[in-house]
Amino acid sequence: MHKQLKKHSFFARLCLLIIGGAVSLFWLVDLLASHTEIKMSQLEARHQHTLEHYGRHAEQLYLAGDLDLLEQYVDMIQHEENTWAAVVERQITPLANGTLTPLFSEHIYLGRDISWKIHLYFNYNPIMDVPFADNKTHFLIQLPPHMRPGDYWQLTYLTIQFILPIIFLAGFCILIYRAIMRPLKQLERATERFASGQLNTRIHDKISSTDGEFQQIAATFDQMANCIEHTIESQRQFIADFSHEIRTPIARVETALSCAEQSINTQKMLQRIRKDCNAMRTLAEDTLTLTWLENESAIADHAIERDTFDLVDLIDSIIEDVQFEVPHIQFKTTAPDSYPIFSNSRVLGQVIENILRNASRYANKHISVTITLSGSIKIEDDGCGVPEHLLEDIFKPFYRVTSTQKSAGFGLGLALCQRHIHRLQGSISAKNSPSGGLIVTIKLTPSQVQM
Repeated sequence: MHKQLKKHSFFARLCLLIIGGAVSLFWLVDLLASHTEIKMSQLEARHQHTLEHYGRHAEQLYLAGDLDLLEQYVDMIQHEENTWAAVVERQITPLANGTLTPLFSEHIYLGRDISWKIHLYFNYNPIMDVPFADNKTHFLIQLPPHMRPGDYWQLTYLTIQFILPIIFLAGFCILIYRAIMRPLKQLERATERFASGQLNTRIHDKISSTDGEFQQIAATFDQMANCIEHTIESQRQFIADFSHEIRTPIARVETALSCAEQSINTQKMLQRIRKDCNAMRTLAEDTLTLTWLENESAIADHAIERDTFDLVDLIDSIIEDVQFEVPHIQFKTTAPDSYPIFSNSRVLGQVIENILRNASRYANKHISVTITLSGSIKIEDDGCGVPEHLLEDIFKPFYRVTSTQKSAGFGLGLALCQRHIHRLQGSISAKNSPSGGLIVTIKLTPSQVQM
């Protein structure tokens, strides 16, 4: 579970960020809208003071018993404020022998108290109530238009509900964009450096993001870079080796042509030219085969044609052909009577024949072939062997142990064998025999063995 979360850490972080951001945005908008509405619904202090002054002055006139002045004062307020105003006495008579509780009598209002908020959504101005000291008489006034709070409420509401979320979401998108683009920009710069020829460019240890998704992208890029660098370096070395190998037979052909043109041992020179042309043709064919195998190294196992055949019969037929060419070499085979396998007989036969012919050029008297029940084929000769530090190099293209070896080839045989075996999903290795000579071991996969 922990590995899964680590693998998708950016997804988890992005989900938490989006969910947390959305919840925070809703909470913030609701908080600001509620707080702002409450604040904007309150009468300004100066307006509250004005209404309070109107009510207290009307109360003084009422207590003085001067109703005419009170009437004039109320008319003046109505005229100046362009609204309705009145002084009224509250008389509430309960019916059906009901009674009024002190709580009700003390807190009953005929209008809104000046300290209460004014609903911003009403399309009319409310009646404001300034009670007198006797709590029975009230100064009532419809809130003057210029005292109505919330003049900018619509704009404020629009800002809180739309403009603020847009700004918040824009900032949120910028954060997500930067979180995604920062490692992608690093990958882009690494790709540009790699494309410019800096084949040693790697990004896994340099990418800023610790999220599993981007780490996987970086690891994939490094894997691709390693593969391309190895391929390019191999191709460069391959071209250099091929150029070196082809130069020698070309030089011999040119020399032979010069001698033939001067009628110096013409027949022998023509034979030399034919021999070198055949050698160059073999070199070209083996080189093309090796190049094709290198390009097809990633081919799937199911893409190779396979059939069931007897490995013992295949090896016996190959030994018969090779022994015809080297009758002085004795071949010994250690194998069961029958050993059916499921593989490609043509490809495996080419590999075994190549190794046997190579062994016959170095062997003194004996070559032994052993087939084990585990699916291994061991070919051992009694030659001089190979220095220990060169056992892996003999599988490289154009590699030969010494310039004085008996082989007249170009060093492509074992390289072709290795590529063929790898294509069959098997392995090939070499080691020196304790009694002298070289042992080449081919290991088949368990899926190929039908025993």
